[in-house]
Amino acid sequence: MTESTAANLDPTFADVWKTLGSIDCSEHAEDKNGLTYLSWAWAWGITMEHYPYAQYEMLPNEVLPNDTVIVWCKVTIGHLSRSMWLAVMDFKNKPVVNPTSTQIANSRMRCLTKCLSMFGLGHYIYAGEDLPSVDSDVKVEPPKKQAPKEDKVVSDGVNTFETPEAAENAATFFIETVDSMHSDSLASLADVWKKNKQLIDTFDQHFPDQYKRIKEFFTATKLKLKGE
Repeated sequence: MTESTAANLDPTFADVWKTLGSIDCSEHAEDKNGLTYLSWAWAWGITMEHYPYAQYEMLPNEVLPNDTVIVWCKVTIGHLSRSMWLAVMDFKNKPVVNPTSTQIANSRMRCLTKCLSMFGLGHYIYAGEDLPSVDSDVKVEPPKKQAPKEDKVVSDGVNTFETPEAAENAATFFIETVDSMHSDSLASLADVWKKNKQLIDTFDQHFPDQYKRIKEFFTATKLKLKGE
């Protein structure tokens, strides 16, 4: 067995991210009611082309007190596993009370594509980017400036999030990405903060709650790495 073959059969998170994160998903993404959807069939097919031994599992649903439902999915590639959640929503992107089996099934497949993004495939869709990164360094680029719209939250600089929900999603994705890819050394942690300073400044200036989450995460990770 060659070294490259062995690496493909037992990849690291960085290996998988470099492979799947560089794939342009633009032709297979569709915008509906303000959200971008990636074809689950295509996403899984691409994953199979690179990692035919990959597996996914639908975890038990989470039923909330208001009778809305969150579905969960787990994807495993070699010895690597990630889990992701997604609320069952209607065509207006609102949580559904007592969803039907069809709504749950559809949400599960959307959750699968979201879980694959945690390995790199189409990750920029959830971060608000327009094009995938072509290098192996994880850098969450801020969205491009857009013209202000009514009833939208827009920054006055080069960074912009159209809604507080978009800012929250971007902050969550940023934290999870750094946690999985850059939380193993102080140097890596400092480097990713520097590379994403423009994005972090946007949170600081316009979304203080999200900025507080990000800062607390970096501080806690730094202390952990120092053994404090």
